[in-house]
Amino acid sequence: MQRYFGSVLGKSVLLKDDDVHHLLKVMRAKIGDNIEVVSDGVAFMAQVKNLRPLQIEIISKIEEKRELPIDIILIASLLKGDKIDFVVQKACELGVSEIVLLNTSRVIVRKDDYCSEKKFIRYNKILKEASEQCHRNKIPLLYRAIDIKDIQTIKADVKLIAYEDNAGSTKSFLSEVRKIEKGQKVAILIGPEGGFSSQEVALCKDNGYSTVSLGRRILRAETASIYALSVISCLSDK
Repeated sequence: MQRYFGSVLGKSVLLKDDDVHHLLKVMRAKIGDNIEVVSDGVAFMAQVKNLRPLQIEIISKIEEKRELPIDIILIASLLKGDKIDFVVQKACELGVSEIVLLNTSRVIVRKDDYCSEKKFIRYNKILKEASEQCHRNKIPLLYRAIDIKDIQTIKADVKLIAYEDNAGSTKSFLSEVRKIEKGQKVAILIGPEGGFSSQEVALCKDNGYSTVSLGRRILRAETASIYALSVISCLSDK
């Protein structure tokens, strides 16, 4: 069933113009159709009562647990092309709470290209649509790109950095993830195509990050994000 993020006032549902267009023109909604609506993190079953003007009324509250028992912050280094689109979308599907884009010395794109309002709107649209598709109750927060020298501004209970020079057994990664407790916030830092410099890793360690291995094979940056998030999501979703 189609899910939308909207506002609930009493028993009435208000959707944004883009969602109204999607419901009427793409989904071809009819009077009597049911949809799911999320407002302030709470999901509701609602029904289309009229088409023009569009009127939607709440039927009941949906009791469900869609979100993880922990908060995950993905700190993803900037990548070329549309790879960031992919990472943002899949990170949302895997349950992240926040995404921070990161500029490092080996990033091969211009940071300014990823700080434009146009890009920011695009990424947030991807997050909203991915949240609706996988029936989440919250849309992850997205932050504009920061430089790695400002890594100390990110606050978390557990801080991990995937470092290719640690390539080997995943035991350290699994061990760290299993220590995460319900309600904690965990940050996972993933490097760019060229990896992290030793100085950057040292900086992160000085700010409380533990280096972990994602296995014996060197993964592409976008693959590393999805792999790491899958492990954290799976082991924490108890």
